[in-house]
Amino acid sequence: MPDTPAFEPRAPFERAFRAGIEGADAYRAVRAGLRLHDDILRIGNRFVAVDRFREIAFVALGNAAGAMALAAQQMLGDRLTQGLMASAVPAPDALQFQSVMVPDPWPGSSQGAAALASVLELSGDLKAQDLLLLLLSPGALSVTAGPPSGWDANAWRDLLQRVTVRSGPIDAVRVARVLGTGGVGGRLGAVANEPLAVTLVIDRGEGPEWVGGGPTVPLGLEEPTAVRTLLSGTVDVDAARSPTPRMGRNVHRPVVVTGPADAVEASGNLLAGQGWISRMVSLHLPGSPDEVAARFVEGMETIRRDQVAEPRRLSTDAEERASETGRLYLPVPSTATPVAQSRPESRGLAVFASATFNTVEGGEGSDEVRAFLRAAARQSTRREAFIGALRTAGEISGRGGVAGNWLGRRVGADASSEPAVETFSVRAGFTDVGTLLVGFVPWAAR
Repeated sequence: MPDTPAFEPRAPFERAFRAGIEGADAYRAVRAGLRLHDDILRIGNRFVAVDRFREIAFVALGNAAGAMALAAQQMLGDRLTQGLMASAVPAPDALQFQSVMVPDPWPGSSQGAAALASVLELSGDLKAQDLLLLLLSPGALSVTAGPPSGWDANAWRDLLQRVTVRSGPIDAVRVARVLGTGGVGGRLGAVANEPLAVTLVIDRGEGPEWVGGGPTVPLGLEEPTAVRTLLSGTVDVDAARSPTPRMGRNVHRPVVVTGPADAVEASGNLLAGQGWISRMVSLHLPGSPDEVAARFVEGMETIRRDQVAEPRRLSTDAEERASETGRLYLPVPSTATPVAQSRPESRGLAVFASATFNTVEGGEGSDEVRAFLRAAARQSTRREAFIGALRTAGEISGRGGVAGNWLGRRVGADASSEPAVETFSVRAGFTDVGTLLVGFVPWAAR
């Protein structure tokens, strides 16, 4: 029976996760990107006179829709005249506008179809002197991607799921952009042709044009051909030959207000200030849970070996001197050029990455997190290493989520037990920038 490691991981895991959630907070990000100064309105990277608008409306879609909508409401106050939120997470109590629950993360549900109809109706009724704020977060695809003409909802969902398994989530969204109806592939931009439309996006690392299928990003000339090649011999893709939807004349490309970089940076900065050496494996690791685990463990080892060397054990004399003085003594350094930096004063190494586990935006849950942790435990040879997969979880009906934050952790060589999952209470709001991966190699653990 191996000894229990000297390192208790809960505290630094929790600190890292809380910092990441705050760093990528949807509510705060929208408030920063949407500011009203006297009669000048800042929207992302644009400045406009607010008095020019007869109406200001918003459409908030995805897992963070409630936090984004609430931020818009509080920043604009009475100037905000109408709005619609559609999300798998319940609307905040303070939200004064219409909300629709869409618990299914895949397009094609009855709730998603109803929400899409409402989105198109609201957007189509606005005029040239109006402003439409499109607030997108992961999970928006469940609303924006209507099935192709002549397809039923089940066939549409089945196609996207098969493409996700075979080729990955980006290809599934690419298929939705080309074959789908409703708002994907710039189609919402064509509907909202008259008003000024500005899109603020929370990105999970794959790119803002993929969130919600790019409702204001028109199809590129190569996309229909790419989708026909992707689906060749599997389905009838005549719909892919439909003409590229035109862009609304006042619709602009998305402005990213937050993403995994903000979560990773906030976590790394906090732990660096608390004595950890913080490094990033990757901003976004693509692939299945097993593939992500392999890349993360390999990256963790590479950083430990090539960038940050663990302090060597003290000699007997040095240990005696350390016990007498309370200071850490190392052997006299070699004159050879060091391969890695050794920082004996630090608590250890902390590494970060983000991942979405090959799920269509906003679709991963505790099963994917557990699968990643099991795979990381198998692949890590370091008993002293702790790896966590940290994600937000909303009150999502039928998807195994709970309000608050999830933390999963595994001891490196202990592959016999199920990963532990803990929850932490946070203030109202839900930000989904994928799953934040954190690994610790504490120097004190033996």
